[in-house]
Amino acid sequence: MIIQVPPEDLHIIWNQVEPKIIKALDDCYTAKDILDGLIQKRFQLFISWEDKVESAVITEIAQYPRKRILRYFLAGGKNLDNWLEPIQKEIEQFAKNNQCDAIEVAGRKGWSKKLKGYEQKIYLFTKEL
Repeated sequence: MIIQVPPEDLHIIWNQVEPKIIKALDDCYTAKDILDGLIQKRFQLFISWEDKVESAVITEIAQYPRKRILRYFLAGGKNLDNWLEPIQKEIEQFAKNNQCDAIEVAGRKGWSKKLKGYEQKIYLFTKEL
């Protein structure tokens, strides 16, 4: 089952979600940053549930001057083949319901093999200062 978790229910499942997303965190966020963003409704949490949290995906809506984009930026869990396609459908519907023009996925190179219907448009380079 795929669920978008409302902020008022985070306290019920955060202890199951946090270990899933910690593995995907980089040096831009902490787990507390993610929880705060979810509580403040800046981020959205989608989970797959099979008697417990199987996976978690964190999204945010970015408003560019000419487009409104839903961006996946954290995902973690087990049994990817069980939940990826259903969670994508749920997130795509959420994006449509929120007048988004497109979806972006930020992730490691390996995602390119799993994301059907997506194309790589850019490479992201960073330099620490």
